[in-house]
Amino acid sequence: MFYRSRDLVVTAEHFEVLRPAYVQYRIDFLEGVYVLEHPRAGRTRAAQEIRAQYGLHDVRLFHSSDPRIFGQVRRALIRALEWREQQRRYATSG
Repeated sequence: MFYRSRDLVVTAEHFEVLRPAYVQYRIDFLEGVYVLEHPRAGRTRAAQEIRAQYGLHDVRLFHSSDPRIFGQVRRALIRALEWREQQRRYATSG
């Protein structure tokens, strides 16, 4: 487990959105992960989101205007993707 909150779980196998509506994405099927930053509106913080290609769809995995939480989720997803790549290399070299 790389990250867990009441809204989200990131493991080596899945990126799970628990709230507001449950959605589960398999880490193996996430490609082209990228971050978008939305400009500030007035005095509010800039919102950031993590997006990826999932099959044929461009999906928003996560969004937040809290930089600390956003950074934690981003790092967790990076670790999960690195784990996936390491497992793929191990499977092809064995």
